[in-house]
Amino acid sequence: MVAKTLISATAALGLAAGIVTAAPAHAQEVRHVARATCKSISPNVVDRPYGARITTTQWMPLESGRVTVYIAQSPSVFGYRTRPHLRWRNLDTGRTGQATTVAYSNQEGAGATFVTVPTGRGRVAMTAYTDSSNPAWSVRSSACSTIVNVR
Repeated sequence: MVAKTLISATAALGLAAGIVTAAPAHAQEVRHVARATCKSISPNVVDRPYGARITTTQWMPLESGRVTVYIAQSPSVFGYRTRPHLRWRNLDTGRTGQATTVAYSNQEGAGATFVTVPTGRGRVAMTAYTDSSNPAWSVRSSACSTIVNVR
C-alpha cells in the first residue's frame, strides 16, 4: 500500500512538472545600454548636472524589427522640463527616423520612452540629445550615440 501511494505521488509530481514545463515560454528580452552619456548643466544652474543615457529593449519575437528606446535622465534638486530628441538610422537598410517627447526631471530622476520604434532589422545608429528648460531659459545637452543590433 505504501509503495502504491508513493508511485501515485511520484506520478502526480511528474504530471505537475510536465504541466509547468509545457507552458509557453515568455518573450525573450534583449537589452542594450549605451556607454556614452549626453551631458550639460542644469537649466537651474545651481543643481545637479544633467546626464542622460540611451537604453534599448526588445521583446522577441513580438518586437522583431522594432525596438523600445528609453532615455534615462539624472535627478534634479529643483526639477525642470526636458525635451529628449531621438534620431536613428538603420546602417543596413538606410531607413531613418526621429522622435521627440516631453519629460520632467525631478529628485528621483526621470526618463523618456519611445515605444516600438520601427527601425527594421539590422545595425541601427541612434543619437539622442535633450533640450532642458525652466521658465527663464533652455539648455541643450551634448549628443550621445550608440549602435544597436536590432533583431
